[in-house]
Amino acid sequence: MEHGGTAEGPARRQPPPDVVGPLQPRDRTAAAAVLAAALAEDPGYSHLFPVRARRERELREVYRMTLADGMRHGRVLVTKLGDEVTGVLALYPPGTYPMSAGRWLRQGLRLARIALFTREHSGGIIRFGELTSQGVPCDAWYVEAFGVRPDLQRAGRGSLLLRRFLDDVDRAGVPSYLETTKHDNVGYYHSRGYTDAHEPVPLTPDGPFIYPMTRPARTADAGPAADAGPTTDARTDGGTRTDTGARTGPDTVEDDPAA
Repeated sequence: MEHGGTAEGPARRQPPPDVVGPLQPRDRTAAAAVLAAALAEDPGYSHLFPVRARRERELREVYRMTLADGMRHGRVLVTKLGDEVTGVLALYPPGTYPMSAGRWLRQGLRLARIALFTREHSGGIIRFGELTSQGVPCDAWYVEAFGVRPDLQRAGRGSLLLRRFLDDVDRAGVPSYLETTKHDNVGYYHSRGYTDAHEPVPLTPDGPFIYPMTRPARTADAGPAADAGPTTDARTDGGTRTDTGARTGPDTVEDDPAA
């Protein structure tokens, strides 16, 4: 779907103290709220959900369904500060997006709840889903949702999440794909190895536009992903392990999009 936020400059700072790990079922509602708040001002969602007073609530319902499916069929990473979810990255492995008919049926009650909340906007949501799902390559990991809590943005949490993911796909030697409707984010993703997949897709003749982006598979001699480096992460069970692109690492970390 969407990847909002504000692209940032080249400033560098201490990495955030957050821990990166998989989303736990008990945190799904909180994670949906983080994505809804992070993407509430996104141009695409501002177009799809034009009533600002309702938009965040509508997005929470959409992302509760997205995360439920993502935890079952994909991968959802979060940053946490203590017990609080601060950032979310929802991903689908090759061949699992768009959702199958069976998966849609499984989401029947959630779909009914979304329809109740979104009411007159349902047609636009369906069209948006059709436009995005048509472009997802079957051999690529798909970045379905990516956001950081608004009051904690511009501190490197998005970079922690994206680095963990890109390190993993580079080790596996597979491509990845995403879309954003915020033009300011295009340069940020370029700096992480993404390129423009094709011309922007207009939601209306005058915009906003969907910017599809792809990142080719890396070979063994292509070098590490942007911002990659061995770091130490905290497990959910309290132990520690050495991994790439996790909690703490170099003394500085590049800024990330605001969401």
